[in-house]
Amino acid sequence: MRRNLLMLTAALLTLGLGCSLPTDDKAAIVDPEDLPDVLRSDLEVEIEEADTPGPLTITATIFLLEVVGERNVVVERDREVSPQAGFTDRIELLFGEEVRSEEEQELYSNALREFTLLGAEINDNDVAIINMVALDEDGVSIPTEAEVLRNAAAQLVYTATGFPDVVAVRIRIDGERISLPTSEGDTEEIVDRDDYVQYDPSFEVPTSTTPSSTTQPPDQDD
Repeated sequence: MRRNLLMLTAALLTLGLGCSLPTDDKAAIVDPEDLPDVLRSDLEVEIEEADTPGPLTITATIFLLEVVGERNVVVERDREVSPQAGFTDRIELLFGEEVRSEEEQELYSNALREFTLLGAEINDNDVAIINMVALDEDGVSIPTEAEVLRNAAAQLVYTATGFPDVVAVRIRIDGERISLPTSEGDTEEIVDRDDYVQYDPSFEVPTSTTPSSTTQPPDQDD
């Protein structure tokens, strides 16, 4: 029995020595380029920055009206909107209830309160096409006074041309092209801020002066 145990032990030792690495092998230098990237210390590891969330809102500027002297002028008002808000969304701010509340609190006026926005877009020629209509309590289209329409157009023109992609504005009433009142008269063409320059607060209204003249009495015969 004891002899058998000795023989088993010797067999196990022999097997263990056969599976071990040779003790006379020399260490080899491995070229770093032959190593996987995760084991290489000579590579610069790029650390990806975590995506930072964008702003929750951005500032959009609209124009209301304020009486200065004997004329209406446009006044800038800021609104916080979603970064995804497009041109239509921003123009629609002029027709919203929030503007009406501000009128009551800060004494601004808004000629567009009489209108309902039907659509707003920028065409391929960078012209803003704005379609609106005035409705009565029953939802029936009604005409508007020229002064109201001129004030409304001024607000739309200054607001729309505040966008870098807009060079001019076309205003339609219930889808139809109209003769639009401007500071210089009526026009059916597209309009821009030059057509409503008198609404600019920095505009100086020219004063009309009548040159004095001296009238000589007619000669009288003695």
